[in-house]
Amino acid sequence: MNRYTKHFFMALFLCVISITVASSGDKNKEYEKYTGSPEFERIKQLVGSWEGTASMGKEGEKVIVTYHTTSGDSAIVETLFPGTSHEMVSVYHDNGGKLAMTHYCMLKNQPQMSLKNADDSKVDLEFAGGNNVDPAKDPHMHAVSIIFKDENNIVQEWTFYEAGKEKGTNTITLTRAN
Repeated sequence: MNRYTKHFFMALFLCVISITVASSGDKNKEYEKYTGSPEFERIKQLVGSWEGTASMGKEGEKVIVTYHTTSGDSAIVETLFPGTSHEMVSVYHDNGGKLAMTHYCMLKNQPQMSLKNADDSKVDLEFAGGNNVDPAKDPHMHAVSIIFKDENNIVQEWTFYEAGKEKGTNTITLTRAN
């Protein structure tokens, strides 16, 4: 083996060792717990399955809602009516330290909402833009309030707009299933 070959293999060996050591340090980073705004952390407490009734569609219709975290706990996925023809998903996250949400609606639009108001028992989000939504004319969910009755009971109030005006509120009353 000539001198250049020895140096090549030594350099290759050192590179492999360096990459191994560097990547082992990154594994600890992936387990760092994400802590968001107080409102984000409040929504995170909803992780699990919920059952209840809704005022939309058929009055008193049975509703299932699930929540789970994703993306290193930095986003919360809410699935309304999972597995049905009117399944919808909302993704909660912090934007600049403030709770925000995108609602992927069965109306085939994606209203984005941001924190309007919050206290110990309620989080209010309001329309802040969106894809496929002209708020002056398109039907869309314009706001949602999540009311925390206690750790096992919540109420969602979804405000529906059309032609730039409020057309009604749909209420979902939920109890933690697990």
